[in-house]
Amino acid sequence: METIYQERIKAYWPNLTKGLQKVADYLLNEPIAFATHPAKKVGEMINVSETMVLRFCNALGYKGYAELQKEVRNELLNLSQAAEETAESTFHDSVEADIENLRWLHKQLDAGQLEKVADTILQSEQIVIAGYYHSYSYAHWLYFNLNYIIGNVSLFRPESDAGVLDFLPKKSSLIVFSFYRYAVDTIQLAKDAQRKGIKVIVITDSLAAPTVPFADITLPVHTAHSGDSLLQKGPVSLSLINAIIDKIIRGVADKGKKTPTFNYFIK
Repeated sequence: METIYQERIKAYWPNLTKGLQKVADYLLNEPIAFATHPAKKVGEMINVSETMVLRFCNALGYKGYAELQKEVRNELLNLSQAAEETAESTFHDSVEADIENLRWLHKQLDAGQLEKVADTILQSEQIVIAGYYHSYSYAHWLYFNLNYIIGNVSLFRPESDAGVLDFLPKKSSLIVFSFYRYAVDTIQLAKDAQRKGIKVIVITDSLAAPTVPFADITLPVHTAHSGDSLLQKGPVSLSLINAIIDKIIRGVADKGKKTPTFNYFIK
């Protein structure tokens, strides 16, 4: 089901100028930017003026940017109460939605970026993986499996790992999972790692995420429909992580660097 702002964009699209269409296209592809940043910052991201962003809001019938931003936030948090929503969703509908999103991931996957991530991991003396709140489950899954394969991986725990970046070997890397809403501590961790010359890999649901400016490599997690809930992003995120794990398994096998637990993955 389309969001209200998606329906408005579709309805008003023929009447929008090229500049306003540029803003509309960015909203459809990066709604998180509108949810987390003021109009001026969004304009800078799109390379248009703040006035253009405000004109876009008015063109779609919103009183201002604040009204549009509130709506986008509600949609991203899956809190909107659409009047036409029904209670007929079935288990099959949920699985079909996951399949659609996985097909979208397959189509959009950047093999070159995955190669860079795998190479960085294999060349690192030590790897730290971090994720807060709902991102923690992704971080733990990648940590658990990578540590079985290569044995030099740790899961960042804020209650005990303060200052851990200061003790990492020179050739180390930090993998950060950064999903809306973005944890301040994760942003600071990525910033500190960049400052210390540690390679930073950010896996995120938006290229507008506040962790992206500190990343050496960014892996975006997109679903088939902008505004999909965090729940709908789960299977896509895990599939992307599994693709990384599979690449590492093959890389380790080719180089003959196997830990005693490696055979756990080979049946």
